[in-house]
This record gives sequence, C-alpha cells and structure tokens, in this order.
Amino acid sequence: MKLSRRQCNLLLGMGIVMLFFWVTRGYTWYANDLQSDPYLALLHLPIIAVSLAIGAYLAYLGIKGRRQTGG
Repeated sequence: MKLSRRQCNLLLGMGIVMLFFWVTRGYTWYANDLQSDPYLALLHLPIIAVSLAIGAYLAYLGIKGRRQTGG
C-alpha cells in the first residue's frame, strides 16, 4: 500500500500529538494517581503504556512514509 505525503504527515502529526498527551498523562499519573489510590493507578498503567506504543508506531509510520515519498 502506498501512502501520499499528506497521509504520512497526518500519521506523523497524530503520533506526535498522542505522544505529547500521553507523556503528560503519564507524568500526572505518577505525580497524583500513584500516591492517592494504588488500585486506580494500576488500572491506568496499561492504558498509558498501550497509548504510548500506538503513538510511537504512528510516528514511526509517518517518518518511514515521508522518507519513501521523497521528503
């Protein structure tokens, strides 16, 4: 499957935004949730990890696609 440069830019942008939001959410989780309620914190940990992995993969696909489209 071939992606256009615009689609690659969209993937890259979505990945960067997801990473930014979930890194800040991870910091909030560490600073607030982990100290107040450990059970609730353990429920949020997999969500944060999966979301960071998805964001990293989207950014990777966007960068890889941009390189292949000549940019």
